[in-house]
Amino acid sequence: MWTKTTDLVQQGEKNAETWIRRHEEKVDVYDMDIYLGKKTDLLKLKKGIISSLDEKINYYRSTREKLYNKDEYEYVDKCPITGISTEETQEIANIYGAQYVQTPDTGHVYVKNRPTKKSIHDFYLNDVTYAATYTDKSGAENRLNAIAVPWLEWTKKVYYNQYGKYPKKILDVGSGAGHFVEACRRDGIHAEGIELSESSQKFAKDIWGITLDGRNYLDVYQEYAGYDIVTFWGLLEHTPNPSAIMDATYEMINKNGGMVISKLPRWHSLSSAAQRLSPLTILRHIDPMGHIMLFSDASAAELYHRTKFSPVAAWYYGMDIYETFMQSANKIKDYKILNETGQFQQDLQQFVDEQRFSDGLTLVGVPM
Repeated sequence: MWTKTTDLVQQGEKNAETWIRRHEEKVDVYDMDIYLGKKTDLLKLKKGIISSLDEKINYYRSTREKLYNKDEYEYVDKCPITGISTEETQEIANIYGAQYVQTPDTGHVYVKNRPTKKSIHDFYLNDVTYAATYTDKSGAENRLNAIAVPWLEWTKKVYYNQYGKYPKKILDVGSGAGHFVEACRRDGIHAEGIELSESSQKFAKDIWGITLDGRNYLDVYQEYAGYDIVTFWGLLEHTPNPSAIMDATYEMINKNGGMVISKLPRWHSLSSAAQRLSPLTILRHIDPMGHIMLFSDASAAELYHRTKFSPVAAWYYGMDIYETFMQSANKIKDYKILNETGQFQQDLQQFVDEQRFSDGLTLVGVPM
């Protein structure tokens, strides 16, 4: 259904290409700005992880296996993006008891034996360890400067390229501890955040003095009409029905133009390859409670198209080298290669990003 046209030789951190959707006799063409790479000192952000690595791995393994190896689960009978029957998919990974399958149409990947909606909700609402992964007080300012500020600068850039002006109001859904909201406010942008996790709400209040909306986005989105941008920095892969969230967002912003930005985990990546070979030591990416689905470029574009958003820009960057070194170090129980190669990891990751083999895709859409 989806193809693209691009120059055989592309160099640097910015390119352009065309994404094409063909369905029956209809052809839709989307001109895309492509951004490649985001150098981040992951070792600085992950400081101290090695000292508690075995503990973290055991925690992830035990909690996921507890959820995925009991009789109470929901069988997902069709793809959350295109609706193709799960009977037509192929199982491609089993992580802590979670069976990941891939569709033959867009290559979308999802867990077919999902915990109940209540189990998922309770996990994100009450799991303090999960929330603390993103909200360690001692590293809050580092995380803001290394992650949230570059997100904001890029967000402003793509919005300006589209509309010739900068955004004034941004809604961040799935805000975690509010790093992105805080970055926006420091930049003079009116920003609000929505976050279900009570522990994350508390961290946001304690760290930044920000009060996050703890209600369900689908219940309150109409109250945020008039915002220029809605961001999902790692949310849609957690939810059983991303289309419902995108439909609500379209209804919210289509009257005044606007923009939606989603950061999504990519299946076709070096991280996925490394983790499929090491399924018992996973802390991120193909984590069946962190990501109940992973996207291909085609499934991400299809989600946008079906919810009446035109894709206009894509940003490829990831943590693939860090992940590969981590899995390699786990196997031999020697972490020198991980701890002593920080700059090398950053530089090598840039090459991975430029070749589109990164584990992250941030996709921009505007209402059709």
